[in-house]
Amino acid sequence: MPSTLAQLEVRVSQLLFDTANAIFTTGLIDEAIRIALAEYNRIAPRNMEALVTLPGDGREVALNGVADLLAVTAVWWPYDSTDPDAWPPNVIDGWQLLWDDAQPLLYLPADTHGQPQLDDELRLWYTAPQTVQNLDSASASTLPAPDETLLVLGAAGYACISRSVDLNETTANMAISTPNYGALGAGYLSEFRRGLDKLKSARPQSGAPWPSKGWKLDKWDK
Repeated sequence: MPSTLAQLEVRVSQLLFDTANAIFTTGLIDEAIRIALAEYNRIAPRNMEALVTLPGDGREVALNGVADLLAVTAVWWPYDSTDPDAWPPNVIDGWQLLWDDAQPLLYLPADTHGQPQLDDELRLWYTAPQTVQNLDSASASTLPAPDETLLVLGAAGYACISRSVDLNETTANMAISTPNYGALGAGYLSEFRRGLDKLKSARPQSGAPWPSKGWKLDKWDK
C-alpha cells in the first residue's frame, strides 16, 4: 500500500540517522518532502481524465471545477458520454489553456462544428499533482510505490541542505558541519534527480491517448 506521511517521515529520518528527530525535526522533514514532491510533480504528475459539461455558449470553457488541474494534455469535443466508444473521436487541435485570476480557462479554436453550446460535453485529459496522505491535508497517497524511495532521497537531500544553512553561523560549523551536510545533501539530490531524469525519459511525449481525429480544421484554422 502507498505510504502515509508518517511512514515517509520515518524513512527519511532513518536515512539521516536521526530516528529520534533530535536534529531533523518532523516539521523540517515535512517541508523537505513537500519540496521534493513538488519537483517530482513537474516530471511525473498523475494522468487524469474528466467529463466536462460546458457551463455556457462560447469557446472559453471554465475549468475551475476540475480539481488540482496542472495542465491539459488532450481535448475531445464534441463528445457524447452516452456513446463513449464512438470512433474516430473528435480530437481538438489548437486549444489553449489560459489562467484568468489564477483560474484555468480552456480556449477552443474555431472548427467545423460551430460554436460550443451550453450543456455540450467535452472529454478532458489533464495532469494533477501526486499526493502524500496527511501532507497538506491530502486524503490519500497517490505516488507509485516504486517511486517512494526516490521521494525519500529527495527529501533527505533537501533536509541536509536546510541543515547546512542552519549551521553556517559559527566558524567551527562552517569548517566542518556545514560543508559535510551540504555535500551529503548534494549527493542525495543528485541521486534524486538522476531518478527523475529516468522517469522523464520513460514518459510518453504527448498526453493525447489517440492521435486520430474525427474531423479536420479548414485552411483558415491552421
